[in-house]
Amino acid sequence: MANGTRPTSAAASTDLAAASTNLADASTHLADASTSLAAASTPPGKVTLASQYARDRLDDALSLSSFAVGTGFRTSAGEQLSLADIRMIQDVAAKLGEFDPPSAQPQTSGLPPAALPSVTAAEWIEFELAYYRLAVAMSPVTAETLEATAATTYSIGSRPLYRFRDWILGNSPALRFTRMFAVVAICLAAFVVAAQCRVYVLGLEGDQLQDGHVWQKNVLETLLPWAYGGLGSCAYLLRSAHYYIYQRIFDLRRKPEYFNRVLLGAISGGAIILFVNYLVDDGSGTELHLSSAALGFVAGYSTDFLFNTIERVIAAIFPKTDSDPKVQPTRPSAKSPIVPADKGNPPGGAGDDDNAKTTPRPVAKRTAKSAVSPKGARRSGGAA
Repeated sequence: MANGTRPTSAAASTDLAAASTNLADASTHLADASTSLAAASTPPGKVTLASQYARDRLDDALSLSSFAVGTGFRTSAGEQLSLADIRMIQDVAAKLGEFDPPSAQPQTSGLPPAALPSVTAAEWIEFELAYYRLAVAMSPVTAETLEATAATTYSIGSRPLYRFRDWILGNSPALRFTRMFAVVAICLAAFVVAAQCRVYVLGLEGDQLQDGHVWQKNVLETLLPWAYGGLGSCAYLLRSAHYYIYQRIFDLRRKPEYFNRVLLGAISGGAIILFVNYLVDDGSGTELHLSSAALGFVAGYSTDFLFNTIERVIAAIFPKTDSDPKVQPTRPSAKSPIVPADKGNPPGGAGDDDNAKTTPRPVAKRTAKSAVSPKGARRSGGAA
């Protein structure tokens, strides 16, 4: 190419690619400079709201202290909360500009270090300790439970669809979670009603049932205790969950426990009929005969009912002896009467408290809350 002529298209493309590379390098340097500026926005030994940890911690402490002040919260012993801790939390929040009007609150990005409200490291440590003491005093109410039970609020111009959704599903995370169990309870109740009606209709046919109808009747009668157990567990969960929401102590981290409770309730309802055929009244000693469906609902509502019954059966069939390494023989004291260990229920077994080795048990009249059916095993008189 002769001198003074225009560059070709290939040379122009090369120059454009080089310019793009330089622009990318400049953008990288600009990003690094912005990161350095953000890191330098907090002076040494100072804490500002530029840190996400500080922002989250301050919001949690403020929500807990606001709830304590607004409700006049007292400890379980009826004592007043430490006003010094609440004062410390409010003071740090004021120094960080949390109570300033929205127009006067500084933005945390793009400001020089001197423009950000800050507190010293010593003040922040005192704030953390005050928050810790307040959280311990207000337990089981925590910042997480307050957030889970807080009702959702919308502005006037919000979409009606969201309002309708909250009206149906609930206006808080905890309430929406409990509504799901209400749906499960309704489904189980519908199945129970349909199954009971079908079993009743098939029972009217008597001996004229066809083979397919006999199989259907047996399956429904087998599934009913399981369904009643799940229904009983849902009833217990709904009853306790709404109390927790009212007390602002509902913790969404316990979701697996709720799901397991429904499963255990269904299993308890189906398995309890294998061990118990009737109950014994504590007062009169009369036998209370219950149907398998009623036993399933009771076992689902209180899963401990099944476990206590299993412990009774184990104590009746496999009584512990002195050769059992878990049995620790105790020497009766002459100062206070002690119930002697029965052959079927030695000290240290199920039902004894943790202080059984040091604290004597007074003599008390024992009543059987439930009795094991004589069909499966002999009745145990030693388990309480």
